Amino acid sequence: MHPIIITTPWFNVYSYGFLLAIGYTITIALTCYKAKKNSLDTGAIFDLMLLQLIVGVIGSRFLFLAEFAPDKLFTMNFLAVEQGGLTFYGSVITGFCFDLIYLKFKQIPVWKAMDCIGFGLGPGIAVARVGCFLNGCCYGLECSPSIGFQFRNAGQGYYHATQLYESVLSLVVFCIILWFIKHKQTHHGQVTLGFISLYAFFRFFIEFIRAENPVIIMGMTLSQLLSIVFITISIIIWKKINKNKELEIMPDTNEVSLEKAK
Repeated sequence: MHPIIITTPWFNVYSYGFLLAIGYTITIALTCYKAKKNSLDTGAIFDLMLLQLIVGVIGSRFLFLAEFAPDKLFTMNFLAVEQGGLTFYGSVITGFCFDLIYLKFKQIPVWKAMDCIGFGLGPGIAVARVGCFLNGCCYGLECSPSIGFQFRNAGQGYYHATQLYESVLSLVVFCIILWFIKHKQTHHGQVTLGFISLYAFFRFFIEFIRAENPVIIMGMTLSQLLSIVFITISIIIWKKINKNKELEIMPDTNEVSLEKAK
């Protein structure tokens, strides 16, 4: 693995942090692109994404330490994330709550804007997970050398590259979302809820071959339990959204001039 990309006398460039930054930049670009197409205030959405980054890192770091190192929750090491130590679901929880508050304050249509964010998440996660792979964290259970990799923190042997599995599946979810937007979307909010549900579904099964995450209850990890919660909540909200006429996506009604040239 290559946890450090560049080493200098003054600083190191860590693969995890670098690719996390690249991935989030891609997410911002796609989100703002979708916001512009949906006639939203791209400046406000861009500000939202920058603020969401801070809130998301704090939330993901908090959940990671709460699960793996609760003794570091209130120490100077809380934000020492350059070598790993973030839980994606933590950023989902804090980011979603922050987004709702921000969008309400800015009087931006909440679900219309949330769909823009859901649109951009897949490729960003895919790139960030490659950073996990290079860093050697988030690896899976031991497996055959023909399909496995050696990770510096895992000891001897070969292990599932669950980081790359999740990276590929995030791109698969993105492709499904693209198809859904073009052919099936009827209400604002369906895109982001669909993304959360699909990601949670795949994440639930990936967890069975993840090596680092401890079992919490009923043979499941914290991420599996949260996956079930997110899928359940998404389905409930989806049903409510589908009954809301205000969130219905209306067909393009731009009138075409029928005046004939004389």
